[in-house]
Amino acid sequence: MNTKIIASLLATASLATLSGCVVVVDGRDDGEVKWASTWEAENELATEANQDLARQVSAALAADKSLAGEKINVSARRGAIALHGSVASTDAVNRALQLAAGVPGVTSVVSRLSVEFPVE
Repeated sequence: MNTKIIASLLATASLATLSGCVVVVDGRDDGEVKWASTWEAENELATEANQDLARQVSAALAADKSLAGEKINVSARRGAIALHGSVASTDAVNRALQLAAGVPGVTSVVSRLSVEFPVE
C-alpha cells in the first residue's frame, strides 16, 4: 500500500472512530475501504472476505486438471489458507499448495491434507 493511501486511511479511521464507526481495510492494494457501524458488522465483513478468499482458492483447485477427483476443503482467515482433506499423492499435495499460494490475497498456506494410498 502506498504512503498516500495509508495516510488517507489513518485520517479516515480517526474521523470514523470519533463518530463511532469502524473502518475495515482488507489489506489489498486496491485502496478499497469498507465501513461498518458496529463490531458485529466488522466481523460480518471479515467473514465475507474469508469466504470470498476460500471460494477463490477452491475455484483455482477445481480448475486444475491434475487435482480432478481430489477431496480438498478450503478455509480462510485473514489471508491464511488451510487445506483439509485427502489426496492420492504427495504430488497432489504440492500442487494444491502451489495453486493456493498463487491466489491474490493469500498470505500463507497450511496443509492439513493426508495422502491415501490404495489398499491392495
